Amino acid sequence: LKKLIVPFMIPLSTVYLSEYLINQSVSPTLLFPLEELPFSKFRDVYVAYGTLYQLGVFISRSSASIVRIRHLFIPSILQSFNLILLILQSLYYFIPNVYIIMLLVFYEGLLGGAAYVNTFMLIIDTIPEIDREFSLGATSMSDSGGIVVSALIGLWLEPSLCNYQVDHGRDWCKLE
Repeated sequence: LKKLIVPFMIPLSTVYLSEYLINQSVSPTLLFPLEELPFSKFRDVYVAYGTLYQLGVFISRSSASIVRIRHLFIPSILQSFNLILLILQSLYYFIPNVYIIMLLVFYEGLLGGAAYVNTFMLIIDTIPEIDREFSLGATSMSDSGGIVVSALIGLWLEPSLCNYQVDHGRDWCKLE
């Protein structure tokens, strides 16, 4: 198990921690004035974000035979940067329109799907067959661990971001 932690488990759990913090806690606060949105309700923005995220995951998980990532820390770092950027957007509202946020959420899905599929493909390519099944199973705990930790952090993060926005004159996260 020790030989799996650094090359596989930490990068995968970090990607999932970051992306599920975005999905569960940050994206509900990535709102714009309703008249600037292509939707009639604020809640539709969150649905669009979720759809774009899943589309990115689908594309990247389907493209591993075309694009291979052997340095798993790269999507991990990029997803962490994406999380920081979107938290800053939630706080300071500096990205000018929802379409850029939609692109970032799609990119988040691409990174998450790529990290997932490339982690397991790299295990298949590099771990001896005798240890492969255990390695795949043990590493698969990493994404779930990242998701659980993100959910726990999210219990604090999402209300904090929303309250900050309300305190600074943007009450959209409290509206339907």
